[in-house]
Amino acid sequence: MTEPQWVAPGTGAQPDPGPGPQYSPAPGPPYGPGAPGAAAPPLMMEFRPGIIPLRPLGLGDLYGAAVKAVRGNVGATVGLALVTTLIFLVPTTALGAWVSSLETAPQESESIPVLGMLGGYLPSVGTSLSSILLSGFLAFVIGQAIRGRRVSAAQTWEGTRGRLMPLVGATVVASLSIVAAVASLLVAPVLALVSAIQSGDPSTDPAGIIGAVLLVVGAGFVAAVVALYLSTRLAFVAPSVVLEQLGVGGGIRRSWRLTSGREFWRVLGIRLLTGIIVGIAAEVVTFPLSMLGTIGILGTGDPSRIYVWQAVVAGVSGLVAGALTTPFTAGVDALLYVDQRIRREGFDVRLIAAVQEDAGAPGRP
Repeated sequence: MTEPQWVAPGTGAQPDPGPGPQYSPAPGPPYGPGAPGAAAPPLMMEFRPGIIPLRPLGLGDLYGAAVKAVRGNVGATVGLALVTTLIFLVPTTALGAWVSSLETAPQESESIPVLGMLGGYLPSVGTSLSSILLSGFLAFVIGQAIRGRRVSAAQTWEGTRGRLMPLVGATVVASLSIVAAVASLLVAPVLALVSAIQSGDPSTDPAGIIGAVLLVVGAGFVAAVVALYLSTRLAFVAPSVVLEQLGVGGGIRRSWRLTSGREFWRVLGIRLLTGIIVGIAAEVVTFPLSMLGTIGILGTGDPSRIYVWQAVVAGVSGLVAGALTTPFTAGVDALLYVDQRIRREGFDVRLIAAVQEDAGAPGRP
């Protein structure tokens, strides 16, 4: 900047103002991490080729994407869920009804209705078996949907049928591990309670029975915590086996790694919330069926058929609830798996490269 010319005081002359202040040109848009507070280009912030933005996901992202996956692939989600659940529930419900028919009427026997209880439980076995396959189907659907692809039921079957045996094996091993851990904690306290009841007299020596009951309650609480912990650590077995082509041991180890550290609590919390939401939805959906079943039981006039009706109602309720809620639950688990890989491994970068390769974009890695 040039200094203004000096003028003697009192002369009345005005100094030459000289040239105005000079400024450098306005800087261009900042790039890279050196510009704090600068907004990244919209494409980098929200690259969304499919049902999710390729970045770490929030709770709303997970639930919204699960709903989008179901709505955008109805045949591969609800359709396959209905068919798969029906395939498993028809034989288990029929078997349950037959076993229940062997039970005597409640007023004709003072013993515990073991056969009636077993028959009513068998449909839930069918639901559990169908959920194993559905977890694999939904993992495949989610894997395609995050890349912007829609798949049919036939394409889903074609893409997963080679992984069904490893999927079933890994899920069974994981489930048996949880059952074994829970049983190891409960067997001794339950046996102690049975022994206390058989050998003690509640009216003269209640302390032994009360102590055994408290022991069972405490062991039950610990067993519930252990089951919750293991089910969370093994939550990603199905997506790992289907999407990464892993075997039984590889899928279990992969799930264990992805749920380690502080991220365990996030996975646990989201899965618990999802279970509560789905449980409430299932109760709302199956309540009319339960009421109809109760009316049928009361109107049968044959007490020996009560357990048969219970088995049938359990089967129908499981079919409806499984077809409507399992796709959402399995979808959330698969999306949580993708989210953990994005957070831990930069999986979003690989997904972007895969999407660019699919589209034939220039400059792809």
